[in-house]
Amino acid sequence: MTNDKLTLILAIASLLILALLSICSYIAWSWPLELITHFRIQYFVLSLIISIVFGILWRTRHLKSKLLLFMALLLLGMNAIEVIPWHLPHAQQVIANSTKQIRILSFNLNIKNKNDNEVINLVRNERPDLALFIEVDQSIVEELKTGLKSSLPYSFRSPGGGLAILSRLPIKDAKGDNFNGQGGHNLIATLEVDKQLIKFIGTHPLVPVTRNNFHRRNQQLAALTNYIQNINQPLILAGDFNLTPWSPYYRRFVNKTKLHNTRLGFGILPSWPRPASHINLPTWLLPTMNIPIDHCFVSQQFGVARTYIGANANSDHASLITDLVLR
Repeated sequence: MTNDKLTLILAIASLLILALLSICSYIAWSWPLELITHFRIQYFVLSLIISIVFGILWRTRHLKSKLLLFMALLLLGMNAIEVIPWHLPHAQQVIANSTKQIRILSFNLNIKNKNDNEVINLVRNERPDLALFIEVDQSIVEELKTGLKSSLPYSFRSPGGGLAILSRLPIKDAKGDNFNGQGGHNLIATLEVDKQLIKFIGTHPLVPVTRNNFHRRNQQLAALTNYIQNINQPLILAGDFNLTPWSPYYRRFVNKTKLHNTRLGFGILPSWPRPASHINLPTWLLPTMNIPIDHCFVSQQFGVARTYIGANANSDHASLITDLVLR
């Protein structure tokens, strides 16, 4: 077999694999195919590398097919359309120092993470007005309440789902709600901001690594959708969704709720996985797997001054911090 023929075979094989991964992301409603939708950043990087390599091979005449180069550029464009807009300005962005801001911190601590002091220091450094903690038990919540009492005096722990909030803002009411057994566990609170009431929802749908968990995650998203459609006040929704923006279930959720992902305009901001003492994967491998599954959504009454990824305090998730302006 000649080198040129081998090059052609490898080029076709790499294009076919990348094309299947990129295109299936639009139609992968079933399990386990839906899992491939979450790695659009990686597909974009791969398509960029392949396009550059194909361009060099074509210029040096080791690859003589213009069609293969065109297909590589087409795949690059397809993936770029899904990635680049997250870095472009958005209408819901506001000037960072324009008005009084509300800082929201959302953080999945991981139930195996026992570094309470690191978590407390992280929160103190970020100075949120409201902090949502995910995968916490009663003992961890008590430690957080004690360590953060001076800055976040109000608190509520959901009776299920491992969810808790600590807040500088007065909590008017709070409850855990599973939407009549249809929506997993959710923390729902009413907060007061400048004498105006806003709704806050913290959530943590299941990891869709099994067929049953996949259906339960999607069931929770559907129940959340129905609940949100009946809310007529400013809304903040945050949590670990175990879902990226490239899943068809994410698209359906956003289209039906009309909520705004605060990442828009600030970048992809992958939040998982992060190095931690309880993670048994090589540290060098984790950056290649990074995907954005922790989100903060807001209704149209909010402008977004800033969204960024914070430290992880020995969790496999990074914290997600968002500065909001109630318009």
